[in-house]
Amino acid sequence: MLFILNPINFTLTQEELFNTPEARAQAEKSKKKARKTAAKLKPSAEVWAVINGLEYLTEETIEILKQRGQEWHDKWPIGEPHYKSDEDGYQFVIHSNQVAEMYKCRIRKAQEMLAAVRLAIGKDEGSFVSVKEFCFIHKEDEEDFRRALRSIQQDFSIDSKKRPPKEK
Repeated sequence: MLFILNPINFTLTQEELFNTPEARAQAEKSKKKARKTAAKLKPSAEVWAVINGLEYLTEETIEILKQRGQEWHDKWPIGEPHYKSDEDGYQFVIHSNQVAEMYKCRIRKAQEMLAAVRLAIGKDEGSFVSVKEFCFIHKEDEEDFRRALRSIQQDFSIDSKKRPPKEK
């Protein structure tokens, strides 16, 4: 993949671009934010989900998530490339209902998993989590995960702010 920086045929490969001083400075800034947000992760009283050996949410898992959040910014110092392809059903972000169906858990637990990913990589509350970020943090094979996602319908109505109050 080539990136054209100016019209004088000066091009950089993705690797060269990601290793520029500006990209490395951005990575350090992002890693600092990730460390700050990941500090908000607190262990739960009991394990409520296990994904590829990560027990949600033990102290050991929190440390692993923090480390993987830092590794994410080393791999993508200026952010993840955004691809667009309508033909193959490429999906950029993952939704809580898809996480719930994929791991056979309740929506609330799926939302907590996505929140943990956000905190680990330094994203703001309510930000979308990309499939690539989710797979990287959980060490899932991205292509296999995307194939499985194609059979799960996205449900945008699952939002706690829009949900009607529970009847007593």
